[in-house]
Amino acid sequence: MTTHKLTIKDLQLNVSICGQGSPLLLLNGLGGLIRTFDPLRDELEDYTTITLDVPGVGKSQMPRWPMRLPRHADLIAEMLKQLGIDQIDVFGVSWGGALAQEFALRHPRMVRRLILAATSAGPVVLVKPADIVDFFDRSKSTKLRKKEGSRNSIQSLLRFGVVKGMLTVNPRTYYHQLAALVGWTSLLRLFHLRHRTLILTGDRDTLVRLYNAHILRRNIRRAELHVLQGEGHFFVVTSAKQTAKLIREFLCHQHGDEEKAPMIANGMFVPHLLQPKKS
Repeated sequence: MTTHKLTIKDLQLNVSICGQGSPLLLLNGLGGLIRTFDPLRDELEDYTTITLDVPGVGKSQMPRWPMRLPRHADLIAEMLKQLGIDQIDVFGVSWGGALAQEFALRHPRMVRRLILAATSAGPVVLVKPADIVDFFDRSKSTKLRKKEGSRNSIQSLLRFGVVKGMLTVNPRTYYHQLAALVGWTSLLRLFHLRHRTLILTGDRDTLVRLYNAHILRRNIRRAELHVLQGEGHFFVVTSAKQTAKLIREFLCHQHGDEEKAPMIANGMFVPHLLQPKKS
């Protein structure tokens, strides 16, 4: 899918925009590249999906020092402003789910509805730095050969993502993203969220356990929970069609106390970046 370069707060970001319809922001998990969302975006062509390589991932610039999650959230807000988007539906998975929460808390008026997938309110370290070192050390010697253990173990999840070309192979990226989560939690702030929220989780997710979804559900006032049976942490990829169906049903159900999703007269939403230049 076509990508664009945007300079936001002195950082060059790799941004991808595709589809036609109301805008939907997709925020990736730990080490996630833009292409991770390709299966999901193929199922959501009636939406203008916007995603990016966060700083330090893929083709986006690596910041000199690790950024904390609030700065990531502010960077997303600035990116959307550059694209001419005042309000958007937000989908965040895993690490991106934490970022989606922080974004909604810091910039509530920019969020219409919120979808949190395979994530938690923290404080949690999804992957330890030692796991990253161990994984890439093993990769060099075994060429990502499969080892014994659960298919949902940290090592297996990393292997699956790297082999499929969905996760970066740069260890420094993971250290930066893990640093963003150190000490972070939304738990005591979730009651501030007034957005209608859909929480998605797989009942076989051994990385972010099911109880995390129930904590989110109990603490976000207008949240609903859907558990995908038989699915693990990567259900956004392995069950893209079902995930897209749940997203569409949630976003399309109109409530009287909400503004309609941002659209323009002919039913298409065109961010500033894609609008034809005036001669």
